[in-house]
Amino acid sequence: MKKKWNILVVDDDPSILRSFEKFLRDEGHVVATARDGQEAWERVVAARPDIMILDLTMPRMGGLDLLEKLRGELGDRMPLVITVTAYGDLSAAVKATRLGSYDFLTKPIPLEKLRLTLQRAFERIQFDETVSLVEKEPDGAVPEDIVGRSAVMVEIYKQIATLATNRATVLITGESGVGKEMVARAIHRVSADTAAPWVAVNCAAIPPTLIESELMGHLKGSFTGADHSSEGKLGIVGTGTLLLDEITEIPPELQAKLLRLLQEREYFPVGASTPRRFEGRIIAISNRDLEAEVRAGRFREDLYYRLHVVHFQVPPLRDHPEDIELLVSHFIRKTNHQMQTAIEGFTREALLFLTERSWPGNVRELENVIIKAAIASKDRLLTRDTIEAAMPPGSPRIASATVPAAGEALSLKEVEKRHIERVYRACGHHKTKTAAALGITRPTLDKKLEEYGIAKDV
Repeated sequence: MKKKWNILVVDDDPSILRSFEKFLRDEGHVVATARDGQEAWERVVAARPDIMILDLTMPRMGGLDLLEKLRGELGDRMPLVITVTAYGDLSAAVKATRLGSYDFLTKPIPLEKLRLTLQRAFERIQFDETVSLVEKEPDGAVPEDIVGRSAVMVEIYKQIATLATNRATVLITGESGVGKEMVARAIHRVSADTAAPWVAVNCAAIPPTLIESELMGHLKGSFTGADHSSEGKLGIVGTGTLLLDEITEIPPELQAKLLRLLQEREYFPVGASTPRRFEGRIIAISNRDLEAEVRAGRFREDLYYRLHVVHFQVPPLRDHPEDIELLVSHFIRKTNHQMQTAIEGFTREALLFLTERSWPGNVRELENVIIKAAIASKDRLLTRDTIEAAMPPGSPRIASATVPAAGEALSLKEVEKRHIERVYRACGHHKTKTAAALGITRPTLDKKLEEYGIAKDV
């Protein structure tokens, strides 16, 4: 993810062009200018800027005409546009928004307001690039990516995008099989140091007596059997990412050293008397309730808060069943590539059957079922019978189905009610987060909760 952005400023006022150009270059961006829409179009075609700051009233070709041309010729490939005018014209703002403008500013524009607007624009671009990265498949191999377009998954994509330009420590929690490591890998891939090493350590798989040396390295002769020096995982990571899976399995004495690492960004290899710097990112994963582990005295409270800088709570699959169709398609493509199967899709009855399951093993369980069904299938489409045969015995259904059974017709209000209930539950009954995820205001959410009789005090 880029830290410097290519910005095109379009205005027929030379003083504004000079002012914006100096300000943006001082902020570290690459800046080009144009004095009318026609010149701006030529620069867009030649250089494809990330962001365009566009005045609406100009000679030759005005801002709205340019927006219409950009939308028609480039579609989704058009730059993110911030429109500017000297007149607070509501109709112009509406037209610009309909033509794809991201934001609308009225002159005179304080530079601090421009800075804040650009920061939101950068985050929007990062979000769009992150969604593209974690959802789109390249030709050929199918990557190990998180998949989903539900409200709760979009919130995770937004969180991932905010980590693109920093190395903040991340804690990822959630039930087994929800895709916590997939989230961690996506964070690494969108970071500025994506080319740096990615190193994953399963803390439960390393004996307690060896885990310090494994992580922090050791000097030759520092303990029995240390016949050579080792730089450890921290030394290998460099400016990359260290994943600590099952973080609660780290023994208490090493928890104190990990705390120092997070506080001071330095550590001591076993047997060393001088510290070494650590410049990478640490991501910790756990399927346990860390707060309960702290209360039980098994995990340091100060370490918990050091890890809890950015927290991802990855939802169980039962909280976003609307993603099952997309996940099944993804797993079919992946299985076709890896197992040389030739499945083309699935029947509607198969999808309904899948969405009625509660999936205690979450996304991992769903993937295993699709792999087994694809290998066993003699048809080009996965059927309910083939999938049911691949299911573990006694697979439970969702207590209150969130999708209609075959033949069940739902009103639009019932569909909306079920969707709000599901998002509200996935957001931990936090109304502000729920409103943001649904794309509505907080008062509107309150009215909907009251209208549908959904408990607001949970």
